[in-house]
Amino acid sequence: MANLIKMDLRRLFHTPMFIVSMLVVALLNIIMSFGFNMIGALLAPQFVAGEIELTEVVSTPFAGTIFGIGMFASLINFSYADIANGFVKNLAGQVKRRSDIVFSKFIVLGIHNAIFLTVGVLSNLLGNMLLVACGKAQLTDNGQVPAAIITVVLKWMLCMAISAILIFLTTGVRNKTLATVVGVIIGSGSLGLAYMGLSMAVNNVLKTEDFDVADYMPDTLMSNVNVIANTAVVNAIVVSIVCTAIFLGLTVKVFNSRDVK
Repeated sequence: MANLIKMDLRRLFHTPMFIVSMLVVALLNIIMSFGFNMIGALLAPQFVAGEIELTEVVSTPFAGTIFGIGMFASLINFSYADIANGFVKNLAGQVKRRSDIVFSKFIVLGIHNAIFLTVGVLSNLLGNMLLVACGKAQLTDNGQVPAAIITVVLKWMLCMAISAILIFLTTGVRNKTLATVVGVIIGSGSLGLAYMGLSMAVNNVLKTEDFDVADYMPDTLMSNVNVIANTAVVNAIVVSIVCTAIFLGLTVKVFNSRDVK
């Protein structure tokens, strides 16, 4: 397993898509947090963005929700690359347990996601610090940075749940196109209306008004979870663990039952 992880890590760090996607996300973060505000300042010299809360910056890796598409695009590309070039067929014949290929890939994607979230936080912070340096905002700290970091950890767990879904599509189902469509939909946050419709249907059946499907979906929880405000914390933990276990288990089962091509 250790050798598989080392090999996958090397493959990840030598993948152009990983580097390019990460740089694009960082650049978009800086443009969103600094560039747009500076445009406002140029148009109106008296413009001031106001106070910027450090904990809010730290707990929000991506200045725009849609920036998550870059992370998922890189994830899908890496997850499917060994299948696309036929390398996985040679690899499957050399390991004792074929499931190790899936687990190794999942572990490396955990590192992949951690790097993306870290780069997101740092670039978002850089953009806001540049704004402060230009005298267009003030940075404040309410002493809740540790809670903000825990929020990012929970978002990482939810990223892993989504990663498990995408690995199932790329490695289990072996359909990169479907995985890409799902990744774009999840990353763009386009499922809000679908969740609203499902919630209405469930509430009609159960004769209640309190159930909201979005409260149990990893993509929505990534936007809503906040340890500082104690919002959706328990749901984020439970959903990430359950979703990861289900889809990773399904991937292993399907991968082991099919011929590797």
